[in-house]
Amino acid sequence: MVANGEQTLTHSLLHSIVEHASDGILVVDLDGYVVFCNPALTRIFQRPEDEFRGALFGFPIAANQVTELDILRADGSLTVAEMRVSEACWAEERVLIAMLRDVTARKKAETELRQAKEALATLYRCAPLGIIALHSDWRIQLFNPAAENILGWKIDEISGNTLADLSESLRNEFPLIEASVQSGTAVRGKEIGHVRRDGSRVQMSLSVAPVRDDAGRAAGIMCIVEDISRRMKDNAQLRLSGKIFENTLEAITVTDTRGLIVTVNQAFTTITGYTADEVIGHNPSVLKSGRHDVSFYAEMWHTLVTHGQWRGEIWNRRKSGEIYPEWLNISAIHDENGAVCNYVAIFSDITRVKERESQLLHLAHHDALTGLPNRFLFASHAELALTRAKRNKHKVAIMFIDLDDFKMVNDVHGHHVGDGLLAEIARRLAGCLRASDIPCRFGGDEFNVVVPDLEDEHAATRVAHKVLDQLARPFHIEGVELRTAASIGIAIYPRDGTTLDALTHAADVAMFEAKAKGKGIMCFHNQNTGAAP
Repeated sequence: MVANGEQTLTHSLLHSIVEHASDGILVVDLDGYVVFCNPALTRIFQRPEDEFRGALFGFPIAANQVTELDILRADGSLTVAEMRVSEACWAEERVLIAMLRDVTARKKAETELRQAKEALATLYRCAPLGIIALHSDWRIQLFNPAAENILGWKIDEISGNTLADLSESLRNEFPLIEASVQSGTAVRGKEIGHVRRDGSRVQMSLSVAPVRDDAGRAAGIMCIVEDISRRMKDNAQLRLSGKIFENTLEAITVTDTRGLIVTVNQAFTTITGYTADEVIGHNPSVLKSGRHDVSFYAEMWHTLVTHGQWRGEIWNRRKSGEIYPEWLNISAIHDENGAVCNYVAIFSDITRVKERESQLLHLAHHDALTGLPNRFLFASHAELALTRAKRNKHKVAIMFIDLDDFKMVNDVHGHHVGDGLLAEIARRLAGCLRASDIPCRFGGDEFNVVVPDLEDEHAATRVAHKVLDQLARPFHIEGVELRTAASIGIAIYPRDGTTLDALTHAADVAMFEAKAKGKGIMCFHNQNTGAAP
């Protein structure tokens, strides 16, 4: 009676365990047909119990095997079950009992962990940063390829050595690094000059931090190294470029693609008078002088867009309102995709250059000692007077003036006194002529005058007499009183010639004729001489 009760209790207990087990339990006969399944199995497959009983189990099953089943559930999801099979006796028949456990989450976690390890391994191999894993005693454990390239050592060459063994620079820095790590403080971005095994040099950034286990104990040390040689070189180049930008004597303006000023240098302020704060964000048109029309700027922009550069002379206005000339060079700057991202304008104030050009132009056409037009400008003025005379039916007189006994002044008093006399003669000559008359100096003691728009020859005579009167008065040069006289030869257009060559030859002949006949007189070509009154 007691035995039957214990049997009933055991049966009930086993039934409860099977019914409430979290693992699926499946019993199939040796032909593969399902004899029994518990609720956990139906949950794994998401199918009712009546679909299993008496049905053929759709997966291969054999005793003493552990397999994984990919199960397509009723809702279309895929789950993974681990199946363990054993052989037993059921109602006096041999059957197979399978225990199925849903391992989908575990498999997913394993997959994610494997992928994470693979990603970490890939990062370790391919990272541009050098990664060095050290034991807690600073012996090298792992050394990735980037670390080999940066430090110049292979892992099999230095495995088991310490970080201090890699170079003298690391050995010198090691005590401080070790002290920081032992105190629990990470070393971040320490710049060190490192000499590789082959003697080449590299600038690197070193970061070191301790690795601790769950209990907080030091389990190792992680070291990251970065080759910063290029960055330091670029930074040095950038600093140099910045110094050049700020210290160059040429003004530099950078604009965006809309034409608004982004930055300017100190020379810009020096030349224009505008500070950076006054022009940044504005258009360079604030500098316009008003001397150039719309078509000038349109052509400038067209050239810049077409060729990427424009250069030339332009007039701009300073903050003070002063208009000045500048030599301007504008270039388009392109980004890595070839698109225009900025425009750079470099210009210099050429006011002094223009002044120098004007001076050189003046010197090219004027006598340096007296400031009178020289033979080149004389020819230009004379040709213009002849053209006008031909049109208006007027006469033109060409006068050649040669000082008498000028060589004696140089010989007795010196060339500096002679030069002073020539300058004073030029001043008197210019002062006694009409506004339309043009005095010139050919060189030495030879002067020339173009007397245009004459109605008759008597006007030329009056001009010549004024010249002789002025030159007959005494001169006082550096405390020396000098007296001089001049011989004047005159040729008249069109009587003595219709070309400048013919007229200058005629005036020259007349001047020598006047010298031959005495001092302080004038002589027309092929005419009698006339003495100064």
